[in-house]
Amino acid sequence: MSRLFTLRALLLSAFLGFGLLVSVYQVVSVYRHSLQEAIGELETTTDFIGHFLASGLGQGSPDTTDRVGHLFAEHLNHPALVYAAVLDDSGRMRTLSLPQGAARMPLGVPAIERLLHERQQWAENHLHWLEQEELLVGGYPLVEDPAAQGQGMVVLAMRSDTLRAHAWSRTGQQLILLLLPLLLMAVLLAWLLKRLLTDRIEELLEDVRHLSSGRIDTLPVLGSDEVGQLAAEFGALMQRVISARDYNEYLLNCIPSPVWQVDAQQRCVYVNAAWSHFTGLSQAQSLHEGWWQALHPDDCAGLESLLGPGRGACGQDFAMRLRLRARSGRHHWVQLHGAPLVGRDGQFCGYLGSAFDIQAELDAGAELQANEARFRGLVEQSLVGVYVLRDGHFEYVNPRMAEWFGYQPEELVARSLLDLVSEGDRALVCDMLERRERGELVSAHYEFRALTRDGREFMAEAFGTRIELDGLPAIIGTLLDVTQRYKDRETVQAVVDAVVASPMVMLRRQVQTGWPLQYVSENVERWGYSVAKLLDGARWFTTLIHTDDLPQVLGEVARNIRELRPEFVLEYRIRTGVGSYIWIEDYTRVHRDASGEAQWLESLLIDISARKAADEKLRHAAAVFTNAREGVVITDTSPQIIAVNRAFCDITGYEEHEVIGRNPSIVSSGRQSKEFYRDMWGALLETGHWQGEVWNRRRSGEVFPQWHSISAVRDDKGKLTNYVAVFSDISQLKESEAQLERLAHYDPLTGLPNRILVQSHLNSAIERARRQHCKVAVLFLDLDGFKRVNDSLGHSVGDELLVLIAGRLRQRIRAEDMFARLGGDEFLLILEGIGHPEEAATVAQDLINLLQQPFRAGSGHELFVGASIGISLFPDDGQEMAELIRCADVAMYQAKENGRNGYQFHTLELTRAAENRQALESRLHRAITAEEFELYYQPQVDVVSGRTLGFEALVRWRPECGEGVSPAVFIPLLEETGLILALGDWVLHQACRQAVRWREAGLDKMPVSVNLSPRQFQHLDVVELVRRALEDSGLPGELLELEITEGALMAQNLETQERLGELKALGVQLAVDDFGTGYSSLAYLSRFPIDKLKIDKSFIDGFGQDARADKIVATIIAMGQSLDLQVVAEGVENAGQLELLRALGCDAVQGYLCGRPVPAAQAQMRLLQEQAGVPA
Repeated sequence: MSRLFTLRALLLSAFLGFGLLVSVYQVVSVYRHSLQEAIGELETTTDFIGHFLASGLGQGSPDTTDRVGHLFAEHLNHPALVYAAVLDDSGRMRTLSLPQGAARMPLGVPAIERLLHERQQWAENHLHWLEQEELLVGGYPLVEDPAAQGQGMVVLAMRSDTLRAHAWSRTGQQLILLLLPLLLMAVLLAWLLKRLLTDRIEELLEDVRHLSSGRIDTLPVLGSDEVGQLAAEFGALMQRVISARDYNEYLLNCIPSPVWQVDAQQRCVYVNAAWSHFTGLSQAQSLHEGWWQALHPDDCAGLESLLGPGRGACGQDFAMRLRLRARSGRHHWVQLHGAPLVGRDGQFCGYLGSAFDIQAELDAGAELQANEARFRGLVEQSLVGVYVLRDGHFEYVNPRMAEWFGYQPEELVARSLLDLVSEGDRALVCDMLERRERGELVSAHYEFRALTRDGREFMAEAFGTRIELDGLPAIIGTLLDVTQRYKDRETVQAVVDAVVASPMVMLRRQVQTGWPLQYVSENVERWGYSVAKLLDGARWFTTLIHTDDLPQVLGEVARNIRELRPEFVLEYRIRTGVGSYIWIEDYTRVHRDASGEAQWLESLLIDISARKAADEKLRHAAAVFTNAREGVVITDTSPQIIAVNRAFCDITGYEEHEVIGRNPSIVSSGRQSKEFYRDMWGALLETGHWQGEVWNRRRSGEVFPQWHSISAVRDDKGKLTNYVAVFSDISQLKESEAQLERLAHYDPLTGLPNRILVQSHLNSAIERARRQHCKVAVLFLDLDGFKRVNDSLGHSVGDELLVLIAGRLRQRIRAEDMFARLGGDEFLLILEGIGHPEEAATVAQDLINLLQQPFRAGSGHELFVGASIGISLFPDDGQEMAELIRCADVAMYQAKENGRNGYQFHTLELTRAAENRQALESRLHRAITAEEFELYYQPQVDVVSGRTLGFEALVRWRPECGEGVSPAVFIPLLEETGLILALGDWVLHQACRQAVRWREAGLDKMPVSVNLSPRQFQHLDVVELVRRALEDSGLPGELLELEITEGALMAQNLETQERLGELKALGVQLAVDDFGTGYSSLAYLSRFPIDKLKIDKSFIDGFGQDARADKIVATIIAMGQSLDLQVVAEGVENAGQLELLRALGCDAVQGYLCGRPVPAAQAQMRLLQEQAGVPA
């Protein structure tokens, strides 16, 4: 279609081009004629005006000349006139006018004057064209006497651009009159071409396309004109072409070898029947790019480079070997021959190729090479000496034999055997050699005393046979060291036993996709596999490799094969028969055929899992030691320093070599007394740990404070081996504290922090929130009505009111929050540790409520003010301090626009959330009174036996009207409002009563776990609360387990330890809930009476998929085992996680896999079924 369009466009373009040439010629002619007429008219007009003025001015007096010149300069308004002047008799300028301004005059006045000085030329010709005929200048003497001297002159200058514009205008009109008929004729011509020529040619092309695909017999008759005759002749020609093509295809299909043809773009256009039979690909599947599927991926690039036109642009014959996938799926080596195809025009148009299967020949050669390689491998690794002799000299010696004599194998080549025989036995050995060389003996077996390189003798037993090697006689034999045959026999037996018990697994695998196994040693059974199962052909070696390691292993093996390396070593993980993974070290040797192609890989695999684990621990310890920002010192028990890290050197200024072997007192400042160090060492020896503030001295002599922590290290037997000290430089902290005391960071009127301090505090709050993943709220408070008080009662009353307001609002602010005055009646409140936006809304409403009560000034006035508060949140509304304050300020103005005396979040969505929270809080108050809460119980199951060990009590809210509310929503709100104390008391009593009911129902003793919220645990009456719940219900203390989060345990140190001791005295079990998400310190685990650790669900979610999660879970379980603590994994949801936890030694699990939280009746039913032996 594009070509037909091009033909039509070409004819139209020719017609339009001719028309345009005629139009251009006519335009040029009209323009030149119009311009010549305009120029003539301008010259006539200029000449007329010049003569008229010159004659008029030439008859008057000088005064009259001045007057008339002034008038002519003022009133002449011809559109082309740009310059007019009158010169007196002496040639001085009397009158000058630029009617159209200086911008229209291309020549300056001095240039005109210089032109007029040459008066002789003006006498001959009054008109002169200047500036490339852009300017017409006329000079006319006032007296018509050429002989007169000193006569005056009138000078006029006319621009011709207006005339040219007029000429172009006339030309444009003429052009339009010419183009309209031309365009009409073009449209008519285009329609005729489409109707009579291009449509019929397009129809002919479409029929030809059908004919080329063999779908029609003849072309239709398109008429008796030239196009119809062309169609008829072309149809007859195509019939002959199709007949010839079918005959060629028949011949090619008779060829038993695969044949293919590609075009110049390497797209397949034909394959014969043998190709489809060999590859299993139909002709349709092979055409275009499909034929590349049958080629081995590694051979595609080589063939692709040969299928191009080459340097001669016509291609060239080629032959190569490549792999072609057979119908069975195996790649066969084939000999490929290709010949270029050239069209009648001499242009390269593709290749015709044929392939011959040579796989059978290669397999036979490969088997021969394999046998040779196996024999050589056996000889090279043999425990027996092997040699080849010719004419009494060594041609080959294996490593074992060379080792016995103290040589390298290559050193013995060409050396005489008699050189290695003691003098007394040389005659015997020489006789044996000569008799075999003469053919008297074929084989010989004898013993002789051999000499090593250092002259030591040992008894050797030789076996030798005469053979023909390369057409010449030679002796091949073996040698054994039989100095102590009995001892050697024991040694051989020990070697055999060692091979059987060896951790090394030997295997051979093919260099094919997946690496199919050909041989595996029997000791692979220690990894959970049987030899028969691995060699049944259904398992590839790559399926055993860990998926994370597989790409690297494949890449390394391919690279070593490509670089022709004979052997290489890799480390990676493989899956055992029980599903776990072990680290192995793979020593691999590559076996190649005669052409250098890799055939198979022989490997020795050694389990290095234990070494890897030890290396990993060492790396972690080294990384912590090296990269810690705190200084670390390790000493022996002397104590003498044996190691320091880089931070120690950076802080103290000492280099490592300066302190190794020295006493740590090298950095002592002398500030602390002897009693201080005596108490420090006493605590260290008694408890094994000490920490506190110490002043030490740098190498430069500077004394600096540091926070010091020292721990004693003991070995497995409890013997003291080392001391480890960790310290941090707190100089900057001390300096900052001193500086903050000196700076004025507070408002002198109200005593509140000022703008500088609150901004600094906000920056710090933002950084803390980033680390702790919580929110920060910024409340911008502006007083409503303060200006009225200030203006009416004066600034003194206004200042007093500000002090009263600050004092009242400060009562609602927590100690960790900051309330500051920015200036005037603007205040800023920073709330840290915000979990939800509703908390900020609660504080804002409380502040507004506090301002509802009147203030009484000292003057007796009763004052009323309100407040509009804008709220912004980090990170929702901004990441920086200035951005958060700006957002809060904008929200404050929105609050004022909404009616004042209220608060407004920076976004409407947060406002709605705050309102919902207020409503939820009100519903919670009513829910506790209406007893809308219910306890559900989730089982904790023994990992090994699957038996239920206990239940965890979980509270659920079932409102009388509406859907249930998630605990993740209402529990934090209960904690914040303090309602958790009342609900927690109810939960504790209900759980204890339910445990008693189960006992009364005849069930086995079943412990029940209850979560203590941080607020409950920190409550002073928590011990009394638990004691009362146990007494009221009659439940023994050992059947109650209290779960406490790490954060609650670390909130109070000494008080926590005392409170836990009192709870433990009641007999209850104590568990650390969500272990690993908080402080996770060995110190508190060893100090507090903890019975159980519960691994947080966040770690279990990634267990078995994330290597870090696997390590964390394994570490927690190992930690619990080492501290004799039970370990429970929360959130177990699939059997894979359960199996991994069982392998790690976890005690119990809890999660949807074992049971969802259910009401007490369903939990009791589960216990009854379990007690009756029915699976739950």
